[in-house]
Amino acid sequence: MNEDDCFPLLLSLRECSEIDAHIRAAASKAEVADILNQHELSEDDFLAGFPGLAKAVQELPDESPPAT
Repeated sequence: MNEDDCFPLLLSLRECSEIDAHIRAAASKAEVADILNQHELSEDDFLAGFPGLAKAVQELPDESPPAT
């Protein structure tokens, strides 16, 4: 990840890396929505700042699988 990855967002590289790591660990779109909320990041800003990651999120299930 480089400094341009979060453009046009005004986030530090550290913030971008933290958001990226949390979202990559998410198991569902619902978890991603919670993460975006925790970081006060709108879906539009997420799409603009993390386009590659946003594409990967589309492959996640809507809800987390049930715990076994």
